[in-house]
Amino acid sequence: MIKAFIFDLDGTLVHALPDIQANINQALENLGHKMRLSLEETQPHVGGGAHKLASNVLGLPMDDERVMALYHEFADVYEKNPASHGYPFPQVMDTLKKLQQRGIKLSVVTAKPAKARLKVLTMMGFDPLLVAALSPEDGYNKKPAPDMLIECCQRMGVDPSETWMVGDTLFDVEAGLNAKCAGVGFTMHGYQDVPEKYKDQVTEIHNFSEILNLR
Repeated sequence: MIKAFIFDLDGTLVHALPDIQANINQALENLGHKMRLSLEETQPHVGGGAHKLASNVLGLPMDDERVMALYHEFADVYEKNPASHGYPFPQVMDTLKKLQQRGIKLSVVTAKPAKARLKVLTMMGFDPLLVAALSPEDGYNKKPAPDMLIECCQRMGVDPSETWMVGDTLFDVEAGLNAKCAGVGFTMHGYQDVPEKYKDQVTEIHNFSEILNLR
């Protein structure tokens, strides 16, 4: 009996790519970089967190001072404008409400900076539907570590074996497997392809409402 779902945020519940693009470009401009990213150039960098995004964009190690400066600037800009362009994917809100009506507990784990996460969940109306929502900035190891998933399960009062993880990146799949969740769903509207080596271990979700049929 499935008692809970844990969802990734960007690329799973929310089409956040336009906001990420706008904010990383603003951060680059603020720091005097000439580079700007298109939506297509931004997409491969989504899912690993703001620090990794800054490293990938500049092509420099994560501990480089220029990467750290871009990371912090991006986080500050994103906090102010986290949901100016993005929106929930089709069927997301209706599906989450139906799950809640069934007594299914819901949580979110994301690599999004914590302050931006708080604003996005509030502005888009997710807050009343969730038991918990966590980011690495809350003091947890990033996905694919299972830490945030296990903490969400504890807060929801369920075991990972009674919980599905749903995401759109390799990090989400491995976090769900590492936490020993009952199943791992992969949203096909997201920003990455299904990881080839895990194709037989995930359930592809082509329409978000298909989640209502997972067991």
